[in-house]
Amino acid sequence: MTEGSQDSCYSHRQFCSLGPLPPRTPARPDPQVPRERALGRCAHGKIGAFYFFRDGSEDDPAFGFCDIELSVQHVAPGKMRLELYCIADGYQSLRGIGARHPLKIAVMAGDRVLGVADWHFADVICGHADPMSFAADLDIADELFAQIDRVELMKTTGEARPCE
Repeated sequence: MTEGSQDSCYSHRQFCSLGPLPPRTPARPDPQVPRERALGRCAHGKIGAFYFFRDGSEDDPAFGFCDIELSVQHVAPGKMRLELYCIADGYQSLRGIGARHPLKIAVMAGDRVLGVADWHFADVICGHADPMSFAADLDIADELFAQIDRVELMKTTGEARPCE
């Protein structure tokens, strides 16, 4: 691969069940999402890690995200806010580029997709572990909030560049 060239990557889907916000305790940090709890009812979940791999490899992570927190919050009639907080893992083999290949995040009720947000994440910089966050308001009917049971980081393609 030459300087400035790009590698194609892929990810596996990851998902988490949603439940109530965990209570405060000295044994763990407070949840990072939602940012404004007073806006409305909320469901919360965590995913340990989500990685992109070089095409053709199953064991060479290019870049990824870890300690992922997700929330879905009823913020207004017909509006649900999806929020994500994570740590970008730039200690792998490549620099992650999110400009052209967004991470698709689905709000689910059983096998039914209620809404999808596209996260064009900032570059995952080599040699860094940087916090990242994302929020998007989705049009989902109020009566469906009680049915939301999980959030899925969908299987997708990605793009990466050599570390400089």
